[in-house]
Amino acid sequence: MDKSLTSFIDQDEIALLQEFLFSLKKPEPPPIFLHNDILLAFDQYLRHDPEKTRLNLHSSRRFLRRLQEILLVENSLILVYRHRRANCRIYRLLPDSPVLERLAIDTFLLIKEKLVKPDLPYNHLPLKINLAPFYDYGPSLRDPDTIGAGIKHLNFYLSANLAQHPEKWHRTLYEFLKLHQMHGLQLLLDGDRIRDTEGLESALEDAMDFLERCECPDDLEPIKEKLRQLGFLDGWGDNAARILETMQLLQDTLEQPDGDTLEEFLARIPMISKVAIISPHGWFGQENVLGRPDTGGQVVYILDQVKALESFLRKDLRRAGLDIEPRIIIVTRLIPENEGTTSDLHLEHVRGTGNVQILRVPFRDPRGEVVPHWISRFRIWPYLGRFATDVEQELLDEFEGRPDLIVGNYSDGNLVATMLAKNLGVIQCNIAHALEKSKYLFSDLYWEKFEQEYNFSTQFMADIISMNLANFIITSTRQEITGTEETIGQYESYQFFTMPGLMQVTNGINLFHPRFNVIPPGVSPEFFFPFDQQERRPADRSGAVRRLLLETEDENCFGRLEHPDRPLIFSISRLDRIKNITGLVEAYGRSERLREQANLLLIASTIDPTLSRDAEEEAEIRKMHDLIEQHQLHGHIRWIGKLLSKEDTGEAYRVVADLGGIFVQPALFEAFGLTILEAMHSGLPVFATEFGGPQEIIEDGVSGFLINPTTPDLLNEKLSGFLTRCGKEPGYWQTISGQGRERARSRFTWDLYCQRLTRLSKVYGFWKYSTSNVAKDRMRQYCHLLFQLFYKPRADKLLTPDH
Repeated sequence: MDKSLTSFIDQDEIALLQEFLFSLKKPEPPPIFLHNDILLAFDQYLRHDPEKTRLNLHSSRRFLRRLQEILLVENSLILVYRHRRANCRIYRLLPDSPVLERLAIDTFLLIKEKLVKPDLPYNHLPLKINLAPFYDYGPSLRDPDTIGAGIKHLNFYLSANLAQHPEKWHRTLYEFLKLHQMHGLQLLLDGDRIRDTEGLESALEDAMDFLERCECPDDLEPIKEKLRQLGFLDGWGDNAARILETMQLLQDTLEQPDGDTLEEFLARIPMISKVAIISPHGWFGQENVLGRPDTGGQVVYILDQVKALESFLRKDLRRAGLDIEPRIIIVTRLIPENEGTTSDLHLEHVRGTGNVQILRVPFRDPRGEVVPHWISRFRIWPYLGRFATDVEQELLDEFEGRPDLIVGNYSDGNLVATMLAKNLGVIQCNIAHALEKSKYLFSDLYWEKFEQEYNFSTQFMADIISMNLANFIITSTRQEITGTEETIGQYESYQFFTMPGLMQVTNGINLFHPRFNVIPPGVSPEFFFPFDQQERRPADRSGAVRRLLLETEDENCFGRLEHPDRPLIFSISRLDRIKNITGLVEAYGRSERLREQANLLLIASTIDPTLSRDAEEEAEIRKMHDLIEQHQLHGHIRWIGKLLSKEDTGEAYRVVADLGGIFVQPALFEAFGLTILEAMHSGLPVFATEFGGPQEIIEDGVSGFLINPTTPDLLNEKLSGFLTRCGKEPGYWQTISGQGRERARSRFTWDLYCQRLTRLSKVYGFWKYSTSNVAKDRMRQYCHLLFQLFYKPRADKLLTPDH
């Protein structure tokens, strides 16, 4: 439906807004203004006329803040307007009319394609992808604000079905309970004694009556024997009170179902004891791997995750009354040329766990030969099909049967998890960590320019396939899914896009499907704890870390501080363009005031660019050296160019806190930001990018501060302002430190994460069992065609000599 600008803009602002919009000059190709460009251009437009700067222009600014793109097309403008979260509308605007003509998505993509690639033949036929028709099963959310809480909506849907269609759904629930086995042990229901739902309801009444009258509630063996006579096997609880509670939850679910009761009951069912975590790319190991190409936060995330998950599952199984040890296997690739790592070990025990192992399976070339060397994550696509097949057999052997849950990580791991879940009939969870499509500007429009190095056409198709077939997807923040009121989320960017001359996606993902859930991770409490817990900080380690950060002079340490007593502005990261460490150095170098207030401390990659194996990292290292010389930062900066152990990293945060310093995470975009949590748990005040997940970690001005790293002057003003206030108000630093610690402790811990992940696995497991396979098969068949006809041929091309 067409609209008028009067629907969005006050009447007295329309003329000025149109004048601004049509004054925009075509930028360098592509002729597209993005969100941030639009706002900067408007500020510049107003500055040219002092009269205009005095106007309120509230409605115009609100309208412009919701514009994602402006395409300059001949004598008209194409506006991508963010109607609300997860929903953009496309309008055409002409110079002499306030009418906004609504455009269909496919029309918009065609215009965009021709704008970027005008030499395309008129009769070219790109692949057109629309997955909307395949979402005709299960519930659909309506309110964008509920996206990311899929389990809540799914519980409501399932309990409503139990209430509205009791005969069918009671039977489904009964069959679901009857099928449960674990490690060869039949659980929950004896099908020979309890043969149907009527029998279940009758047996429940008898069992609950017995438990309520039980005279020896702590003597579990006679209780279990009596329950077996009634048809109830192990798995209901570890004591009489818990067994009774579980049975009451089941009875309430059958008689008066509601979402909370159903979730609580399903959460008590022992379903998960064997978990496969898939992470093929990079160098996956417990030491000597971090800082290598493609190796960083995901490795830390998974190792912390599995330690916490094993502990939680052990307690979960014990509470169910089962003496079963959980087993978790991290699946990655074996690299014979290990370069001093353990990446050539087939099986490696994860330290600090009872039964968690890293299983390494090699990539094989088309002849079946093992690929001996490391391969970039952007070039591993042709190996994943064979890898998934080999992994399947290895997992069946190691687990002595199927896993109960498969968790994919990143685009490659999610695709492998998809293949495994299909073949094994196991529930699948996806974790993207980061979707490259959002990280690289115009990675879709200029895919051909990126293709030689990044192969985005293959990766984006892998993403589309795996995200549409996953049983559930977890993200660290809601912004990863739907963005904010003004910016598009990572998953949302797959709704519609074009790769000119190759494919047009009009509906690549349904964000309103209840598979999306937000579960933020935590950090290891063993290493990241508050600086004022002095009893946990050995003096020798603390002293050694302090000397490294401030005094040591060797080939890994650059810079000598003239005033080592000043507070430290601290950042730690790999040196790549997105992390923007060089942007922080440049901002610091431009502020004489900030240099007088604090020193800059960086732990980043290596100091010597010739030691880097990554072209982007090498360029950033050289840029760092140039900036230090350009701004004469000698005496003000310390650069530690080596990787610290987790113990030393945790102590580094605390040493900076001892000196009244701050932590800055200046990324141009950050999907989540584990270093932010590490700093907050350590009690260090945090300044983090406003672009991405940090907005959901930090309450700006309360538990930390959000910054725009693209505007150095504003960044410096915020850092300097905080340090100035701390000097005037001695308790202010402690206030922000304490509020940051409390925010991290109450919202971002691995224990909370594992509790939620386990619940999701159980609820979505029940939904997977109860949903019609016919509807899901259509989606699988369509995605199978995309895999065979698009993904596989393009992936296989990477093995040809010219690639």
